[in-house]
Amino acid sequence: MKKNNSTDGFGYDLDEALKKGNFIEKFFHKCRISPWLNKIDYNGKKVLDVGCNTGILLIPLLEKGVDAIGVDISKSDIRKAQKKLQAKGFSSSLVLIADAKKLPFKNDSFDIVLLSDILEHVSEPELVAKETCRVVKQNGNIYATVPNEMHPVVKFEWLRKALSGRETVEEHPDEPYNLNKLINLFPNVLVEKSGFAGFWVQIFCKFKKI
Repeated sequence: MKKNNSTDGFGYDLDEALKKGNFIEKFFHKCRISPWLNKIDYNGKKVLDVGCNTGILLIPLLEKGVDAIGVDISKSDIRKAQKKLQAKGFSSSLVLIADAKKLPFKNDSFDIVLLSDILEHVSEPELVAKETCRVVKQNGNIYATVPNEMHPVVKFEWLRKALSGRETVEEHPDEPYNLNKLINLFPNVLVEKSGFAGFWVQIFCKFKKI
């Protein structure tokens, strides 16, 4: 199956599952988002959320006072994100339609770039990694997570999606990842920290541009 560079529909399904009170999806969402909100120092930093979907991570960051903007290739997800932003009193201009492989920003624009479970969904993830390295400032950080291919929740993701009430099980093909594969996408930056997050559901790396 050919990969789609869009994450179209993912944010919508997650939002709907959370509204319905689905336990499985709520647990997965908590595992996925909690480390981003509680483990990173955003104070005084300019942040880019790549693959922001409907603002699943971006909006909680903005609510914490973080100076952040988001991009996504999906027009429908960006429209939903804009509506959610406006409903919460934020500017709709904080999200942009953009290809992660061709980010519309100058070199060294951000202190922190976030790649939250996006690399496994795109074709040519090495180009996405290269672009994030371009737009992050010297001594800035890139935080990336991908699903841990060995975790039972990830191994049986098709079942989780089905039980969550999603309309389709195969929304987009996912590329299996392990820690070495993630690190190898970023050959020209320093790996400051790596390991597992969110009850081992995710593999994460903190990279530093030197």
